[in-house]
Amino acid sequence: MNRPTTYVLIGAFLVALGLASHNATAQERSGELFLTLKGTLLLIQLQVPESAAPLIDNQGESQSAKATRLAEILKYTQRLFQPPPEAGCIRRQAEAAVAEPSAVVAKWVFECAHPAQVSLVETPLFDLLNLDSIHAVTLPGGQQLMTPEKPSLRLRED
Repeated sequence: MNRPTTYVLIGAFLVALGLASHNATAQERSGELFLTLKGTLLLIQLQVPESAAPLIDNQGESQSAKATRLAEILKYTQRLFQPPPEAGCIRRQAEAAVAEPSAVVAKWVFECAHPAQVSLVETPLFDLLNLDSIHAVTLPGGQQLMTPEKPSLRLRED
């Protein structure tokens, strides 16, 4: 193999490595959310990487401790998901647990007095967590991308 071809192949390999690490970094800063309205119940499940935990001064915090702290934040923080007030939704259950590999899964159950009024769900997750985006699937609604600039999910058109 001649020298220019070798340099081209090495260059292509290095670019590919850079893209793979960039995608891994982007993936580390995004979450996945599933939301469905079933009868009077609004069911939400969120999976985020442990790296989404808010930064604190404790530099020696282990990955496990960071994931546990994130699970507690998700479980105990009120108003993480805000259906329209006219829907009359009350949070009935919240749970969160550390999952493998280095991810936290949280689930919420809301009971809504007027489920037909649930057309939009807003969230302050981006103010609380270290995330760039959340890939969401809503039923009804389809697939959506939530970002700090668009921190809401539309279930149906008003």
